[in-house]
Amino acid sequence: MSKYIQGLNESQKNAVLHNGGPLLVLAGAGSGKTRVLTMRIARLVDQKRCKPEEILAVTFTNKAAKEMKERVAKLTSKASADKMTLCTFHSLGVKILRQDGEGIGISKSFTIMDDHERTSTIKGVMRAAGVRGLKNEDPREFGTRISLAKNGSLDPAEYKKLNPEERKLYRVYNSYSQILMKRQTLDFDDLLLLPLKLFRACPEILKKYQQRYMFISIDEFQDTNTVQMQLAALLCHPKNNIMVVGDDDQGIYSWRGAEIQNILSFSNSYKGAKTVILDKNYRSSSQILEAAHAVVCNNRVRKHKTITAVNGEGDPIFHYKGDDEIDEAEWIAQTIADHKKHTSFSYTDHAMLVRTNAMMRRYEVELRRKLIPYTVVGAQSFFERKEIKDIMAYLRFFANPHDELSFGRVLKVPSKGITPSTMEKVDDLAALRRVSLWDALLYGKDSLDVSAEQKKKVAEFLDFFSRYDTQFKSGKLSVTLREMLNECNYFELLRRTYKEEDQHKQRLENVEEMIHGVEIYEARCKRKSPDLSSYIQELSLVTSGDEDTPQRGVAILTLHKSKGLEFPVVFLAGLDSEVMPSPRAVSEGNIDEERRLFYVGMTRAQKKLFLTYPGTKIFRGKMQTVTPCPFLREIPEEYLEGKIGEKEDLEKQQFIDDFFSDMKQKFSNVDVE
Repeated sequence: MSKYIQGLNESQKNAVLHNGGPLLVLAGAGSGKTRVLTMRIARLVDQKRCKPEEILAVTFTNKAAKEMKERVAKLTSKASADKMTLCTFHSLGVKILRQDGEGIGISKSFTIMDDHERTSTIKGVMRAAGVRGLKNEDPREFGTRISLAKNGSLDPAEYKKLNPEERKLYRVYNSYSQILMKRQTLDFDDLLLLPLKLFRACPEILKKYQQRYMFISIDEFQDTNTVQMQLAALLCHPKNNIMVVGDDDQGIYSWRGAEIQNILSFSNSYKGAKTVILDKNYRSSSQILEAAHAVVCNNRVRKHKTITAVNGEGDPIFHYKGDDEIDEAEWIAQTIADHKKHTSFSYTDHAMLVRTNAMMRRYEVELRRKLIPYTVVGAQSFFERKEIKDIMAYLRFFANPHDELSFGRVLKVPSKGITPSTMEKVDDLAALRRVSLWDALLYGKDSLDVSAEQKKKVAEFLDFFSRYDTQFKSGKLSVTLREMLNECNYFELLRRTYKEEDQHKQRLENVEEMIHGVEIYEARCKRKSPDLSSYIQELSLVTSGDEDTPQRGVAILTLHKSKGLEFPVVFLAGLDSEVMPSPRAVSEGNIDEERRLFYVGMTRAQKKLFLTYPGTKIFRGKMQTVTPCPFLREIPEEYLEGKIGEKEDLEKQQFIDDFFSDMKQKFSNVDVE
């Protein structure tokens, strides 16, 4: 037994030595929860309290499941770990349905559709449903609502009972479900909902799994939805040998159906449940941890726990208020460079956390300026995203129409109606006259042997170029860029191409950030009329040599992507109150989850934490004063190097309450989609 508790603290030992019955392990940030979970599994098997095949442990990502299996294999053996069911919830659902899905009419050879196929199917259902008013509805929105219904354990009939006024959605959901059954095709939500339906319809199948899995462990329990909670409850009955591990303070996924109440009410759901709090943090210094704790304690509904840092007091948290967005980004990049030069920290010891993917542009630019290597975690580099390459092609083309690569991309994205056969003739003419493609099109348009329709398309394109070429030379670059993208239907192209709501929103945010970058260039340019060529040149200098940039260095990632990771030095950047908390959270009154997200970001830091925001920003060509993220004011001053923003006459809590009241009113009518 000693080998399983050696080196563990008292709370960890209590969890590892728990033999049977329901167990809730509240695992604070950096408290060694994965070690506890895997140690307990190994001990149960080693002490012959169960066979390896009687172990079920589930988590949320394939990466986490793989890590869990590797750890268990080291503690037991690969053969033993292979006999256990250590997987994600969705993988478990696939196993159950492949083996026993025929009990509810699911073929063993069913296929699984992706999100794009789901949206396409729903769109077809909406066309055929014949429900008045569906013509103007968004299939992506219907897909999201159907997904949330499934995550809430509601099939079409149950949804209709609870939401009788939602007739359109019921009709679409019902028809969609029938089509999937007919095709023997499942979406990802079905991989959870249908096993639950199977167990309720076929008690003998449920009993088989109940007898098979003697001990059940669930990691990241705060992220479970209603279906996952109900599946777990059925599988562990009647012995209730269920161990759940999680932290309600790190519940940040309600937008995809997670129910924080699952972990908050666990002890009420399982009589006699034992609770163990892993209260030692092995990651962060005391000042970072206690400051983060002071913030998250402002949430009204949470499990009370006090987590203690093991690694000493450490440095206070440093905050920086930049003069503007450029100054903030420059300061972060310079601080990282100074760390590399004057301390033992390497580039890879640093992470920059932001609220959205689109915000990465300004920080990537400054890192590139200083030749600091970096890696974007969980996403493409801002400048590698297709929509940014599209916009850069337009800008390069208007700066230099003889740039044939950019010219070709402009013709195609979106299509200007000029056919490949027409361009072949333009190419032949260019070769004959020894001129560029652009000159051949511009000066040889009348001599082209093409149809009248093609001549019309060429004339329209040349007129398009002429008008916006004039505007780029005489007007505001950012305004012209937006108008040009609107006229050539680029925004419409994004809507058609990226039909999933989240994808479309992210692409649109990236385009807006690109336009915003042009606004910033205009604002700080000392020329009276900033010109396009200078902007292209400046941007090209910081984006050149991408292929030679090593895939290592500073990590740039969103707060959501940072969960489960840790870094010696962390920058929480761009802490603007109109970004953090998000407008959607403010409008929906879901501030607690945004505060938990802020807490997650703070607790990624091991040794140093920096909180930064710009004092001013450019928005639609106008300078605005930035109000810092309100969570900054919830950090006790004794943990901070300096003060956050200007001193307020109001009491701190009154300021926070007034802030959220004002912001909720501001964003109540905003289209946050």
